[in-house]
Amino acid sequence: MDLIINKKDKMTPIERSYAISNGLEYDRLPMDPFLGEIKARYIGKNTREYWLNEDNLVNADIAAFNKFGYDGMGVGPNAYGIAEAIGIEANYPENGLITVKKLAIDNLDDVNNMDIIKLSSGNLMTYYNATSRLREIGDGICPVGASLSGPLTLAGFCYGTDRLLKAMIKYPDKVDRLLEYIVECVKLVIDEFSKIGISFSMADPIASTTMISPKMYKRFVYGPTQEICNYLMKVNNSKPSYHVCGNTKKIWTYIKDINFSMFSIDNEMNIHEACEYFSDYLPIAGNVDPVKIISKGDKKMIEDAVIDSIMAGKKCKKGFILTPGCNLPLYTSDENIEIFMDAGRKYSKLILQD
Repeated sequence: MDLIINKKDKMTPIERSYAISNGLEYDRLPMDPFLGEIKARYIGKNTREYWLNEDNLVNADIAAFNKFGYDGMGVGPNAYGIAEAIGIEANYPENGLITVKKLAIDNLDDVNNMDIIKLSSGNLMTYYNATSRLREIGDGICPVGASLSGPLTLAGFCYGTDRLLKAMIKYPDKVDRLLEYIVECVKLVIDEFSKIGISFSMADPIASTTMISPKMYKRFVYGPTQEICNYLMKVNNSKPSYHVCGNTKKIWTYIKDINFSMFSIDNEMNIHEACEYFSDYLPIAGNVDPVKIISKGDKKMIEDAVIDSIMAGKKCKKGFILTPGCNLPLYTSDENIEIFMDAGRKYSKLILQD
């Protein structure tokens, strides 16, 4: 399968990115609808078939790109892929999201005897091969990335989120050791996937202040996250984008000081406040509500929300990317996804005309 540039666009994603980076004219804002497992249906596969087959990962990403014409491709490994390499047993439903069936770590003391993962661990090689093939197919047309996991979320997947949150209070030194191990595993992914010549993203949902306090973020998340970002800069000469679910306002002061390339805002947050706060620090991505607006809303609701996000994006001196606040639900219709993308194309002029 070959990539097809959307007939509604005048530039390829790479041409658009180059123009924006160099202060040249461009056709529209960068956009990403955060499709996730939705891509499986464009090649007639269920979600289990999608995640566990290299050809399906590649073909579904191409089919989705050709259908909607967004600005980046990528297939993992995500938190579940890295956690599986560490030792979790994952459950792959036929139509649903991956879940943890069996934890990788029973006791925090076990971490001292665990080996760092390899590319041959779990299904990492499948993700690596699929990403490599997409990189070749997208060369000169569309950037390709690999998704890392934020350290706290990955630790939660491996040890159990509830147990991890309790251990952060009762056994902070043991949690530190767990996070040290997690960081080394993420570094292995960076080492291997950097050989392909791609970009990276990082998501850390558990790091939200919906789950932990700002003090806990500073104590357990800030240091390991900065270490990963600094390592990526050293190995790959790039910074990862960053997404945290839920409320993040109280940790913005830490986020702006970490080596990120972009900050993706959950729909729970006020996009105008975020764009104002990070205006001099980071590009912002966001943040149309994926459920109430894109999945369940009508055309007017979607267009109004897109306009609101773009108007907020005018405040971002470092740049703005139109996205949902998180991945779209599996039941989201193609029609509504198309409305979202078309609204982005139509109302990009609100920024381009300034």
